[in-house]
Amino acid sequence: MDFIKEIDLEKAAITLYDNRIVKIRFKDGVDFQLNDAIIANQTMFNIAEGKPFLSLVDTIDVRGQMSNEAMKHFAKDPLTKGVRVAEAIVVDSLHNRILANFYIKFVKSHNPVKVFNNMDKAIAWLLETYKNTVTGF
Repeated sequence: MDFIKEIDLEKAAITLYDNRIVKIRFKDGVDFQLNDAIIANQTMFNIAEGKPFLSLVDTIDVRGQMSNEAMKHFAKDPLTKGVRVAEAIVVDSLHNRILANFYIKFVKSHNPVKVFNNMDKAIAWLLETYKNTVTGF
């Protein structure tokens, strides 16, 4: 997995890799609101050039909050419907696992989402599960 490009936002860093994985890493201690989610989602779409991508959400060593509106935007934004193929959320704390499970069970993203406590397993799931989903993978 080779790095292609990274964009540093106020509350997150978004990185594109050569295998069409777009990683979002939240900054520690942030309170992520709807406007932040709008900016982050647009940036993810732009960095992937509007082409299908796999989303890797990195919350390791991050403590913060995310509003329900921000979660709903990530889950339901028409901009990424059909473009974001799947999401893997990597957690290392009970707090982040609860947020991730709430996102999966109650917000219900328009694409498959799975929670992991290991980055390598998350990447393997994204690549293996969806390698034949999109032309060019």
